[in-house]
Amino acid sequence: LAALKAVGEEIARVIINSDIRKEVLIVASSDMTHYEPQKEAESKDREAIDAVISLDADRLMAKIKELDISMCGYAPAIVMITASKALGARTGKLVKYQTSGDATRDFESVVGYAGITIS
Repeated sequence: LAALKAVGEEIARVIINSDIRKEVLIVASSDMTHYEPQKEAESKDREAIDAVISLDADRLMAKIKELDISMCGYAPAIVMITASKALGARTGKLVKYQTSGDATRDFESVVGYAGITIS
């Protein structure tokens, strides 16, 4: 966790010390829970989403470990949260959440997807 936060802080430092600060978009990409029943995936993903929205990298990591969330891109998410906070971000907003079950109608083994903006 410390190494991921250090990367995020360094990204923010580079942006702050450059002439491009107002032109920067930081993107992190990850699926959420993988191959679990819809209700379980939704519950686990809600915990991870709430941590991202509140810009709480420590809470995100804790929930991933505590609930065994199979979010494959937690590392880039933690880097992005840390960099965004260092650049002045204050909140996140869930744009949309769905699972693969919403498209396939197979709710026994889904993958979760969330679109979140941070500002």
